[in-house]
Amino acid sequence: MFEPPTTPPPEDSAAATPSPDVLVGRRILLDMLPDSVPGAVGFDVAAGTMVGDAGPANTVWDAFPFGDGRTAFLVMEVKAPGHPRAHLLGMARAALRAAADGRGLADVLVRANGALAGVHTEGIDQFVDCAVVLPGDGTIEWSAAGKVPAGILGRDGTFHQLGSHGPPLGMLDGFRYGTEEATMGSGSSLLALAGGSMGLF
Repeated sequence: MFEPPTTPPPEDSAAATPSPDVLVGRRILLDMLPDSVPGAVGFDVAAGTMVGDAGPANTVWDAFPFGDGRTAFLVMEVKAPGHPRAHLLGMARAALRAAADGRGLADVLVRANGALAGVHTEGIDQFVDCAVVLPGDGTIEWSAAGKVPAGILGRDGTFHQLGSHGPPLGMLDGFRYGTEEATMGSGSSLLALAGGSMGLF
């Protein structure tokens, strides 16, 4: 005996509707994004943020003057739940921009880390993974707080992974972050993701 296929029940529209916190977070993140991608001498730069229907509104990129004539490029992610994630991203972005006065990339992360640690709520393990890259004359300077998937893909197919230089911002007040420099040869590309698998590359 054959029976006609049954029509699946409609999805629970309430379950598919993002929470008010997520909706507000997406609006905040869209307002934080630069209107355009700044240029960097000797580099072609592209950046973007995906705001999916089911996304938690927890990643963002930014670009701003560093204070020494260069432009700093930034990616950030808040992984753990707790306070609205876009709110924490906004505070981290403001702290990093305020600290970018040309005194050194490591110092920028140290001061931003101190600012976030100062407003951290006890009992909520919610911090900011971030990385900042400064393009230079055929080189880049890189520093990362937490785990940020990133690396340099050479024209010949070689890959150099860019590392982490300390814990996420806000986790350990007083931590001294390091930096690293890498040469960018002709035809090479630097890839940095605000969120993603560490096995991506």
